[in-house]
Amino acid sequence: MISVQFIGVSGSRVGPGEETACYVVNGSILIDTGWNASVSMQETGIRPTDIDTLFITHCHQDHILGLPGLFFANSQRKRVRPDAPDLQIYGPLDLPLSIEGARALLRANQYPQCVPDHRVTLIYPGESVDLGDVRVDVGRAFHPLDARAYRFTETSTGGSVVFTGDTAYHEYLPVFAKGCDVLVHEASSTPDTELSARQRVLHSTPQDAARVASEAEAGELVLVHTASENRQAVLEHARSNFSNVQLGIKGARLEILGPGRTQWIYP
Repeated sequence: MISVQFIGVSGSRVGPGEETACYVVNGSILIDTGWNASVSMQETGIRPTDIDTLFITHCHQDHILGLPGLFFANSQRKRVRPDAPDLQIYGPLDLPLSIEGARALLRANQYPQCVPDHRVTLIYPGESVDLGDVRVDVGRAFHPLDARAYRFTETSTGGSVVFTGDTAYHEYLPVFAKGCDVLVHEASSTPDTELSARQRVLHSTPQDAARVASEAEAGELVLVHTASENRQAVLEHARSNFSNVQLGIKGARLEILGPGRTQWIYP
């Protein structure tokens, strides 16, 4: 089984009680750090010291602002879990700059105990990472910064979930997501966003997300990274192009039991 805990699903604007896009897979793998993932994940019962692996989709502020906080909280991992491995961090080409920025904020040279032992690995589209019984394939996201999409597959059953990160539509994305059980796709651009504006920000409309889901023949589409005031319109426009779609909900957990078998647990 693959479990996905939705820690944050909001857009890039800070709102009361909201958290921007970040997720925990199988209790120990974090995708992006949002505004404050180390605090937000505790609302779902996940401790920051549980995180052994971090994947960054891209280094825009709303996806990495929580990195210093995660470092600070995760630095206790080997006190809480003496046999814990070093924190493994994977991401795009500009990831080292963000890592150094977080270390500088925490004054790691003076206070090294505030940063967990960690290893940074730059990963490229077409590569994969094996994490026990889960394989993580790396895809391309089309965004102003170097960006990644990730596909998690349980090797024993073949159940899979794809996270697009922030991206405009591109023809490889449905190929990368082909046949996935769940597609977690951003829908930051409103349904009526003009093409000229979309070319500038390189985000997806709900229609774009539905197009990817349809062309990929995904089992289910989950829309995330949307502004709260637009969520109903986003859902309606996506459903006009793909039937099995819903909005991501902060605090919800998705379980992929195997190919074609999923269940939701809501807060």
